[in-house]
Amino acid sequence: MKTFLSFFRPSRFVKLAIAPEVLTALVEKGQIHATDFRCLDFGSKQIVWKIFLTLAKAKIDRLPDHPGRK
Repeated sequence: MKTFLSFFRPSRFVKLAIAPEVLTALVEKGQIHATDFRCLDFGSKQIVWKIFLTLAKAKIDRLPDHPGRK
């Protein structure tokens, strides 16, 4: 019976899908961080890498003394 009841226990994680644009907005606003989640497949990981690299580049480009800035 104990095994049967364990079937109904809540999971430690919620598995959901989120649009890349929504994830980008949440990260950009500081509402979610890379340590708050993990990717479950390589395709998702590539999307998340690109999101973080794009946001980092945008942040660097906004620095006042950045060499690429005119």
